[in-house]
Formats: sequence, C-alpha cells, structure tokens
Amino acid sequence: MTVQLAARQGAGAVAVTTSSPERGRRLRDLGATHVLDRCGAGDSGAPRGYDVIIDVVAGDGMPSFFDRLNPNGRLVLVGAVGGQPPADFGATLMTAFQKSLSFATFSAATVPEPARQAVRRDQFAAASRGELVPVVHEVLPLEQATTAHRKMDAGQVFGRIVLTP
Repeated sequence: MTVQLAARQGAGAVAVTTSSPERGRRLRDLGATHVLDRCGAGDSGAPRGYDVIIDVVAGDGMPSFFDRLNPNGRLVLVGAVGGQPPADFGATLMTAFQKSLSFATFSAATVPEPARQAVRRDQFAAASRGELVPVVHEVLPLEQATTAHRKMDAGQVFGRIVLTP
C-alpha cells in the first residue's frame, strides 16, 4: 500500500527493495518505478539518493538505508517485521549527522481519530474507484491464525492475510 500511496501522491521515484524478481514485478504493477535487491543494487536507472525512505521492515539492514539518502534526507520507520535495528544504530545516527540526515518513526495510532477516519474514508473511496488495490495474499479461517503468523514470520506473504470467522 505504501508504494501505491507514494505513486498516487506523485512521488518522483518510487524505489523498492525486495527479495525476489517476482515480488519486484508485483511491486512495479503497484506503482514502483525502480526495483532493487536488499543491498540496493539491480536497477541501473535508479537514483543514487532519495529524499525520503519509508522502511516497513527494519531489522539489521535498516541502517544501510542512510547511505541511500540525499543530504537532508529522512528515513521513516513504519514497521518492524524484520526486528529491531542493530545495537550500534546510535553510532549510525551520529555519522548521519554530517549530512543532516534524520530518522523518524510513525504509527497511525498517533494520528487523532477524526483525521485518521478522514484518511480511511479517502482510501476506501479510492479503492472503490480502483485507484488503490488491496493486496490480499490469502484468506484463511480464524482457526489458522497460527499458520498465518508463521507464514508472515517466514517472509512468505506478499500483502495481507485475511482471517475469517
């Protein structure tokens, strides 16, 4: 959804990192303009630097995204399915100081309810017009919630798993 929202808002370059060519193809279909591997390689036409990077994974590799930011760029963490950043992340932040790079976290829980509902109404309306496409990996019965979590933890999911009663 992040790719779709960035493209919908007119981002000049929507670059993504992914673990496979198939995932890359699917992300291009959703609006990505550049597809890179987890190390940032693979698309010779991709910009060298970005003004904003939104990370939905985190984990040990997260600090490497600072190397892809333009001066005054910002890395925003909106998810942590890959786990915590490494213990020396503070040292990376201090190195980023020289380029005036910044790091932020974002949780929708901090947005006041009326504003959050307005955004949701806009997104649902856009989805009903076909401007946003929900990406559903699989629909499972609620009894298979454990299986769903195992699949997510193993990185086998592209999009969301829907649990039904």
